[in-house]
Amino acid sequence: MRRPGLTRTNYSRISRRMTLAAAGVVLVTCVSAAQNPASKEAAPPAKSPAPETATATAPAKTSAPETSNEAAIRATADAFVKAFNARDAKTIANFFTANGTIIDQEGNLFKGRKAIEEQYDAFFKAHPTARVQLSIKSIDFPNPTTALEDGMTQVETNGNEPPVGNRYMALHVQEDGKWLMASVREAQLPMASNFAHLQELAWLVGNWESKSNNTVARWQYRWIANKSFLQRDFSVHVDGFPMSSGVQIVGWNPRTDRIVSWSFDSSGGYGMATWSARPEGWGIDWTGVTADGMFTESKDHLIRVPGENNVFGCRSVDRKLGEMKIPDIPEVVFDRITQKAPAPPAK
Repeated sequence: MRRPGLTRTNYSRISRRMTLAAAGVVLVTCVSAAQNPASKEAAPPAKSPAPETATATAPAKTSAPETSNEAAIRATADAFVKAFNARDAKTIANFFTANGTIIDQEGNLFKGRKAIEEQYDAFFKAHPTARVQLSIKSIDFPNPTTALEDGMTQVETNGNEPPVGNRYMALHVQEDGKWLMASVREAQLPMASNFAHLQELAWLVGNWESKSNNTVARWQYRWIANKSFLQRDFSVHVDGFPMSSGVQIVGWNPRTDRIVSWSFDSSGGYGMATWSARPEGWGIDWTGVTADGMFTESKDHLIRVPGENNVFGCRSVDRKLGEMKIPDIPEVVFDRITQKAPAPPAK
């Protein structure tokens, strides 16, 4: 897939010119600057049950009935998370009593299963990829048929906005042997994030691949830490053999008001870069240390075609290893791939 201004590099030629190991580094570290060039709308009120992968800690109970009841409430929480992530408003409404209520963080009241179902249905239509995670802080039993659940939720509506956090209190009552929610009240939790400073790079999230002759480079970008950072996992295979891999973390430096990144490769090399917006994309000034302790630097360019989110190019110039100048890396083109790229090999 070609785009104006991007040309595909003959990786075999680079390989012959720099050694096979260095070819792997070329493909992996175009953006992280050749680590080792020598050698190689607000969320609806949600009763916020615990995320499918989270386990919540609750005070120990002294009686068998309370232990059994607590397990039932936690099971309801797990079922809520599954229903929310499946965008199943009807199932969520059925976790409430017939006259159950939700008061959201803005004070809006929704009463009865029909109103609750309609509110969730509207939310899911507006946010078809929404997902919730939940952590239960405590479950207390004022009496055998009443329980108070205290916890926190985090709702992510799409990949281009930071998650929304809420603290909730849910009142459960037992009806005909079944625990149902009679009332849920929410309050929004402030969640600090550097997402606003990095959102210009949100289009990079996903899987990327570059192929030429016998060499395949794969990159995967994803948000981490409440979308305060981007993580890039990268790998290079030559003739199917893993040549190099590593990790890059992209973040924001509040002291300099600049995007910065830290990179670590499988050889033991590492480095840091400062990013600058350019008309054609991003300029990345990189300095690092190779696995054997030599200083290295380069000026890298991430090239983006305006309005194009499925292809980009990168090149690396003004490269040095110690005091020695080393060859530039010509443009390399990466295409977005829809299937999940294989994880970088452990080295």
